[in-house]
Amino acid sequence: MAKPVLYQFPVSHYCEKVRWALDIKKVDYEARNLLPLFHMPVIFRRTRQNKVPVLKLDGRYIADSATIIQTLEERFPSAPALFPKDESEREEALEWAAFADREIGPHMRRTAYYYLLDHPRLMFEILTEGQNTVGRMAFRTSQRVVIRAMKEGMGITERGYRRSRDRLVAALDRLDQALADRTYLVGERFSVADLTTAALLSPLVLPPEAPFQFPGEIPPELQQFMDEFAERPSVDWVRRMYREHRGRPATA
Repeated sequence: MAKPVLYQFPVSHYCEKVRWALDIKKVDYEARNLLPLFHMPVIFRRTRQNKVPVLKLDGRYIADSATIIQTLEERFPSAPALFPKDESEREEALEWAAFADREIGPHMRRTAYYYLLDHPRLMFEILTEGQNTVGRMAFRTSQRVVIRAMKEGMGITERGYRRSRDRLVAALDRLDQALADRTYLVGERFSVADLTTAALLSPLVLPPEAPFQFPGEIPPELQQFMDEFAERPSVDWVRRMYREHRGRPATA
């Protein structure tokens, strides 16, 4: 089998979902780091859409993080399994994963970037992670255009931020309640439910086990936002999921 290739933004928590699944499955893969905006022709040529992550596996280009993880489970079913064998538990795990994709992923992203986009030097380092000198120079000339496109594309406004913050708080409330008497979201072992939820909440926690590490000092206003949630049971659970189930294997 040719080595799989993951087309990604290193900072993306949706890409982190896929990296974690690949590492859980012990799949040796190549990470292809892309630049926002510049990524569009690269991805569109392969998938007819513009979003990452995209995984090239067995000669096919697979888009959408949930679809990629399902494909990895089918391709590597027992190394170890991420989907419970019990049908009802499997359905519950997929429901939790879909909940996290819908109620955590986009709202975590919008709230984080709301605090970050007005820090151009920091954003440059975040968005050019893993790039060579040529890539960094190309991005520097277009950074203002990229930031404007990100604000428009993700709806990063005061109103959008407040709406996403409310959705994120509601999701954490539900998680706190669900985790009050259990170690994992479904059953007695780590599953796609835990991986998806923890990965999509990782920007709120910045766990040291995550492959992407925040470059430099966290802006005070973002740190204050993170501190508001630091004592939540669900946030402590994310730390534990990373500590117990996430390694940082090197990729090419």
